[in-house]
Amino acid sequence: MTTAAVSSPRDTSPKRKPKSKLRRSITSDTAARITFYIAVVVGWQLVAWQVERMPAPWETLQFIYTELTGGTHGGVVRGQFWEHFLATLQRFSIGLAVGFVLGVILGLAIGSIRFVRSLLNDVLLVFLALPAVIWAFLTVMWFGLGWQAPVYTVILASIPFVAVNVAQGVRSVSPELHLMSDAFQVPRGRRLRNLMLPAITGYLFTGLRFAVIIGWNAVLLAEWFGASNGVGWRSRFWYDAARYRGFLGWVIVFIVFIFVLDGFVLRPLQRHAFRWRERGEDESDLSLDDVVTTGI
Repeated sequence: MTTAAVSSPRDTSPKRKPKSKLRRSITSDTAARITFYIAVVVGWQLVAWQVERMPAPWETLQFIYTELTGGTHGGVVRGQFWEHFLATLQRFSIGLAVGFVLGVILGLAIGSIRFVRSLLNDVLLVFLALPAVIWAFLTVMWFGLGWQAPVYTVILASIPFVAVNVAQGVRSVSPELHLMSDAFQVPRGRRLRNLMLPAITGYLFTGLRFAVIIGWNAVLLAEWFGASNGVGWRSRFWYDAARYRGFLGWVIVFIVFIFVLDGFVLRPLQRHAFRWRERGEDESDLSLDDVVTTGI
């Protein structure tokens, strides 16, 4: 007695060919960024050929080099990059540090205390809606010309973004964790260290990155209107002198700095802080097991 052999069904679906190394390189994220930058430079050059007041990329880069090296721009005006950049960086650092600390404190209060949330929630939304230029006008009106206006502009512009993110992180903690902490009479300091901080860490980094971007824009605007030195003041100096390659050169310096700060400082710091997370879960999620293993 013969038995018929049962044949397994063949997979007739077309198989995808593996991408070649050249194709992977062309379609990579790095290639996309390089393509974008090249397109920007080409478009910039095309606009410069059509618009008389638009400086060409080479002219702008030449100005930046002269400004960096302290060379002459013609006549008695010489490059003064480090004097103005360091003045702005100092104001920005002080304002960001103070604004971040105050934003964290305010966010913790809004997220954990119902009365504070009811009292300040709408005010915080109004502050979020106010553009940095409004704070620049107000601080210049209050403090006049000097270092105070840029510093306070950074503080006032950055606080709402940090506070909103921190408050959201606090409110994302499960109520069951709070009930368990109350049941075991966990001290407030230990609860803050082992419950709140792990929950808001991801939100802290998000708030910090927003504060950096908003604060950097705010300090430029405040110096434009109410300072006698700094990046904003130097940009306005060249703009008022109708030396548009100088104005555009400082704008490029302004943009490059924020890209470098975010790409080489904030992102690596965030990856380092979350290097222990092996799963692709949201940084703001906190489970009951996480609290138990931390020692609560």
